Amino acid sequence: MNVTKAVALLSGGLDSMLAIKVIQEQGIQVVGVSFVTPFFSAKRAKEAAKQLSIPLHIFDITHEHLEIVKRPKYGYGKYMNPCIDCHALLVKKAGEFMEQVGASFIVSGEVLGERPKSQNRTALRIVEKESGYRGYLLRPLSAKLLP
Repeated sequence: MNVTKAVALLSGGLDSMLAIKVIQEQGIQVVGVSFVTPFFSAKRAKEAAKQLSIPLHIFDITHEHLEIVKRPKYGYGKYMNPCIDCHALLVKKAGEFMEQVGASFIVSGEVLGERPKSQNRTALRIVEKESGYRGYLLRPLSAKLLP
């Protein structure tokens, strides 16, 4: 039996955890990825991975993230709203890992309309395009709202 595998972006927040549960309930093996920089850690992701019983791989993307923060192509986010460029970097890194582990797609807990700057239709399309993984990113919490 060939089990499908997915790589999931895991922040440790409710949305990413729910997205993973939706995928797990379909019998798909999930491997979590989380990222660290001076601005955010993987502490919550570690706790969530334990609750979800999935392996978690943590990557330090400080250098690449700081370059984006200095000059984001699509501008800055507001408050706790990550910029579009940062989302694209995370998806790109998850996609590279997806290829390494032989997974079929990437899962994100992004919800259409939840964050006005980074989770609108245009921004979500840009993230996929800029990441280089268009067609590999699944947002199960918005599945009926997106192609």
